[in-house]
Amino acid sequence: MRILTAAIFLAGISGASHAQLVDFEATFMGQVNGDEVNGSGGGQIDIGQDGMSNASILFNDLPAGFNPISASLISNLCANAFRADGGSENLWDLGTGNYAVDRTFQWIGLSDSVVTVNSIVTNDEAVVMSESIISGTYNGPTDIIGIQDYSVTWLPSSTPGEFFEAGTAVLERSNGDTLIMQFASIFSGLDAGLSQPQIGVGIFDTAFDGSTLTLDWDGEFEIVPTPGTAAIMSLGCLGLAGRRRRC
Repeated sequence: MRILTAAIFLAGISGASHAQLVDFEATFMGQVNGDEVNGSGGGQIDIGQDGMSNASILFNDLPAGFNPISASLISNLCANAFRADGGSENLWDLGTGNYAVDRTFQWIGLSDSVVTVNSIVTNDEAVVMSESIISGTYNGPTDIIGIQDYSVTWLPSSTPGEFFEAGTAVLERSNGDTLIMQFASIFSGLDAGLSQPQIGVGIFDTAFDGSTLTLDWDGEFEIVPTPGTAAIMSLGCLGLAGRRRRC
């Protein structure tokens, strides 16, 4: 569950001595399937982009039919630490820890399952605070043990301090099967808007023991090239895919 690919592992080791870690605290409240969700915890966001980000969230109340990995609950924070190169921007570049996220999760093959997570993230220069409200219905499998693949597309908005996100994650079940999760988001209240479209991939080591969710993560963004550079995009996507790890 916590084996990194060689590229990310080596990057983390080489950058460990100068990692820039920002502490965060996170709370989750609301209802799924009519039952209470109540969790809190924290971790560190590596804004130095050295792959040192981590989180631990304890859920005091959680419906028996809902596994927090299935909705990727830390994804409102994780892109702050994604590696941004060649003109791409990560979430910290755009908001320095101050923004709002409205996100909807759905799962392929589960027509009755829709969960929304609305988050407010604030940075008081001592700690980043994330407060999330969860609501909806989930009728899928609960034996989710990891995130195999995670990719996002970010698109600029005409509204200042806002951008749109579409994402997909392949979730791994304990029996070896997979479940595809899709999500759509609006980020708002940022210091700056996204300058141009970009794509990203995330890699996660994830575990849930029934009450505590733990994660380590890393990721990378790339600018979406013009149509005349489709070949470059294909090579770039292959390079990013090579960094993904099996959780």
